[in-house]
Amino acid sequence: MATDNILPYGRQTIDRTDVAAVAAVVGSDFLTTGPAVAEFERGLCEATGARYAVACSNGTTALHLACLAIGLKQGEWGITSPNTFLASANCFEFCGASTDFVDIDETLCLSPGRLEHYCATVRVPKVVVAVDFAGVPSSLPRIRELSQRLGFALIEDAAHALGSSYVHDGVEYRCGGCGHADLAILSFHPVKTITTGEGGAICTNDADLAGRLRLFRSHGMTKDPVQLTRHDGGWYYEMAELGYNYRITDLQCALGSSQLIRLPAFKKRRQEIVRQYNDAFAQRTDVIVPPWPKQTDPCFHLYTLQFAGGAPVRRRVYDALLAERILAQVHYFPVHLQPYYSRKYGYAAGKCPLAEGYYSGCLSLPLFPGMSNGDVERVIDAVTRVIG
Repeated sequence: MATDNILPYGRQTIDRTDVAAVAAVVGSDFLTTGPAVAEFERGLCEATGARYAVACSNGTTALHLACLAIGLKQGEWGITSPNTFLASANCFEFCGASTDFVDIDETLCLSPGRLEHYCATVRVPKVVVAVDFAGVPSSLPRIRELSQRLGFALIEDAAHALGSSYVHDGVEYRCGGCGHADLAILSFHPVKTITTGEGGAICTNDADLAGRLRLFRSHGMTKDPVQLTRHDGGWYYEMAELGYNYRITDLQCALGSSQLIRLPAFKKRRQEIVRQYNDAFAQRTDVIVPPWPKQTDPCFHLYTLQFAGGAPVRRRVYDALLAERILAQVHYFPVHLQPYYSRKYGYAAGKCPLAEGYYSGCLSLPLFPGMSNGDVERVIDAVTRVIG
């Protein structure tokens, strides 16, 4: 397929200031982990309100590091939503732990009520990963109350939600800020709100967790005199834990810091596009527009339209859009039905009926700040012609 006039479902928004920021690092003394990484981490703390941010190679490694930091291990269980990308569940498996799923609610995020029922009737997990789906914040205050009462760790998967916020008891909390979580992860893939090409980060307000994250990010190595068992000189280091090379580069973080400056503008434009779509679709009875819950201010990552006619209508719309060079996508095939999880645990259709029902008719329409109003109208016109 020719690439001219193709409208993808998501795409990075790069300008000359981004290019100049990366070029400045290319001409500097540091290309890998240097001052640009620390600067980006400070920027993430300012953007989220978290005390600490640890940047890493991508959102998947961020989830793995978060699970390592809380000490997840074999024989323990992690819980997440079935309506998410694979990494939100795979991070438990990376640690040798077991994985289960709790169904969603009307926000398309993990249901706190169903999670409470699961904990009362099945088991209390070691950790829960609550996913902010499409930029809509999870019900973090309710899940946090459960975590404090029952004793499990809470990780906010805010890969979709940098720039989103919610209000609880009259106070505004930013996603990723760990106002109601032990740790929060972010992703900077090109389709996300800001990009570093590939990249991720973990935020926390706990100094000990931040220290463990930094240790695991870089081979488990330390030069901290407090942690060393001996000191042979200024060059000396020790491997205190089995760690990984999950570092990110100065090149990537220079781009990230430049992008962070435009986060408010990116959010504003994403919400404008969502409102245009909603104006076109919200009054129809044959589609369901994405949730925008009260007391939330989402920086929308996806626009997920649901078709009342289910899979046949979704497929017809997808194919029609593709023929017009509009690349829609589906988010997500329920993770518990992936062959790996169904083979290992016996999970089958019917386990999470709301997530499965949502999947059967959902389609993500193009949404990114570089879209013009004409692009949005092009998508609306194409969808409307198919569904009548």
